[in-house]
Amino acid sequence: MNPALAGVALAVVLGAVVAGSARNARAAVLGLIVVLVGGPLIAEPIAQTLGLAARLVGAVLAGYLLWIAARGRDARTGGSRLGWPVELFVAAAAAVVGYESHGSSAPADGPALAQAAGFAIAALSISSIVNGRDIVRIGLGLQLLAAGAILVRTALGGTPDPLEQLVIAAMVTLVGAAVAIVATAARADPATGLTGAFELASPTGGRTRRPPDAHPLEPR
Repeated sequence: MNPALAGVALAVVLGAVVAGSARNARAAVLGLIVVLVGGPLIAEPIAQTLGLAARLVGAVLAGYLLWIAARGRDARTGGSRLGWPVELFVAAAAAVVGYESHGSSAPADGPALAQAAGFAIAALSISSIVNGRDIVRIGLGLQLLAAGAILVRTALGGTPDPLEQLVIAAMVTLVGAAVAIVATAARADPATGLTGAFELASPTGGRTRRPPDAHPLEPR
């Protein structure tokens, strides 16, 4: 086992735990940035310069857009209902399954650590996607799921070529930009009643009656 690769994989999984469990929006975004930046480095051999640079630029850009959307101390997200210790246990269990199953059913060209980290990140994304009630949490879950799938692909098929790296970088950037735009709009919606809210809908759930468009006829 490569110690440097193991250290990067551990940092990526811990970043995913923070992204999935933190209630402070910027702390969660910082955890996601660690995942997106460290993910391309979990490969043997390391990606070519052009592809690696594209992945890093895409990761930083997506993280920066989400960081802007989460500005302010009042920016909060749902966090984990289970708590970070449970999330860490889930990640550890999934990582063991991923590591032990590497190459068991078919030849694998990538490192087993990539599959271990991919399984852990994908497992952590489920809670955010299924139980998320705000834009940022669901968006982080989608980014984690994609990052986990990319790592599993690297473990099975080897290091992606530069063109594939460019496509992945574009996808990460576009998803980050879309989540940032929707999250900013959610915070600006006065219907939520909360300054830093990213809720999908108003928590009151009240319905308003719209007045008729036509003017009433005057009696003759």
